[in-house]
Amino acid sequence: MDTFVERRKANRRTHERRGTDDKPEDTKSESERRQSDRRRFERRESERKKMEEAMREHAQKRRVILEDIEEAYYEADINGRFVFVNNAMCNILGYAREELIGQKYWYLLDKPTAKTLYAAMDKSCKTNETVNLLDMEAIHKDGKKLISETSVSIVRDTEGTIIGFRGISRDVTKRRQMEAALKKNQEELIRKNKEIDENRKHIQHALEKLEKTHEELKTSQLKILQQEKMASIGQLAAGVAHELNNPMSFISSNLGTLDKYVRRLIGFIETQSEVIKSFKDASAARKINEKRKALKLDYVINDVNGMIRESLDGSERVKRIVKELNSFSRMDEEEYKEADINECIESAITIVWNELKYKSTLEKNYGKLPLTKCYAGQINQIFVNLLINAVNSITERGIITIKTWYQDGSIWMEVSDTGCGIPKENLVKIFEPFFTTKEVGKGTGLGLSITYEIVQRHKGEITVKSEVGKGTSFTVRIPVV
Repeated sequence: MDTFVERRKANRRTHERRGTDDKPEDTKSESERRQSDRRRFERRESERKKMEEAMREHAQKRRVILEDIEEAYYEADINGRFVFVNNAMCNILGYAREELIGQKYWYLLDKPTAKTLYAAMDKSCKTNETVNLLDMEAIHKDGKKLISETSVSIVRDTEGTIIGFRGISRDVTKRRQMEAALKKNQEELIRKNKEIDENRKHIQHALEKLEKTHEELKTSQLKILQQEKMASIGQLAAGVAHELNNPMSFISSNLGTLDKYVRRLIGFIETQSEVIKSFKDASAARKINEKRKALKLDYVINDVNGMIRESLDGSERVKRIVKELNSFSRMDEEEYKEADINECIESAITIVWNELKYKSTLEKNYGKLPLTKCYAGQINQIFVNLLINAVNSITERGIITIKTWYQDGSIWMEVSDTGCGIPKENLVKIFEPFFTTKEVGKGTGLGLSITYEIVQRHKGEITVKSEVGKGTSFTVRIPVV
């Protein structure tokens, strides 16, 4: 009841004040105006105090909340002195609250970081926005450097005047250390991977070199075997030539003597026949003529001359073969001297004629060639290899053509065949050692490789053209020396 009465009295007093205040200014007395101004000032001051109190209460509540967060929170005045720090900031920096309050913030920072923070506050003042800073460095009480992510904003009073700034920081030292360690490990891993790649390349290079060396060694071994084989064949050829040479000497001599004797006998028989025809005893002449016909002496006389000529030709051919065998057996011992290339080709044809005659028709088109210095036996070997290749490419019967000519200071030689031809993909490989399209055991794959080396030794070149189903043509050029 008393409260109600007091409330009504208060309301009446308020109404009376309002009634006085509501009077027009020109009707108020001086004292009334001063009283009205004082009441308005008191109301504004009361409202300001209430607002400040409310703000203090709000700030106090906010600080109570901020005490329990994990991030470091601080407030500083316009001079940069800390006016509030939470527990997290004290824990992170290692200081007691009393040590930080009133302390200027830049004592906890190095100069570059202090400048960065000052620039951030200046930016926040101009933009009235929060500024985020990454990797801010602070100094722990024990001197260790700390790394933090910080957000900075300005603090204003009720009238909007800047009175300081606030910030919230998260300690990322361990994370940055882990990131740095991870980056270092990644860089180390990248470096190791590069080393591994380099080592792998070196190993691969070494393996390729080793494989190449192995192939070269294999090639050398097989070439040595081939050379030994050729040497054995040469020794055999020399032996055969020697064994043939002795009997062929007296066979040729006897055939020559036999030819003379037969001519004498034929001459005697012819003279005898003329004498018998002059006899007056016709019956005796008739008997002799009948006997002559029965024995076919006329046919024998004609045939024996042909047989002797063929035998002499055969003996001459055997002599030629023996000569070529002797030449072949001395191929590795020959000198670098002048030779007739056409004669070298003829020598090669003699060696392989038994291979050629059954499957091919040989056509020769020799040009007029100057003499040139060369290893004649090796030139023979070139054509032995090319002719054997040519005849092996012919399945039933074909034509092998040999052509030589002189042009631009070089001797040109061409061996063509009408065989099966060489596939395009094999043309680039035919001069490689051991490359062969023959069945296993039927070829070493060294013939054309040796041919290529011999041509290179004579500072020449060898080329090939081929079309499957039509044939192949090898062209050799060696300079005249």
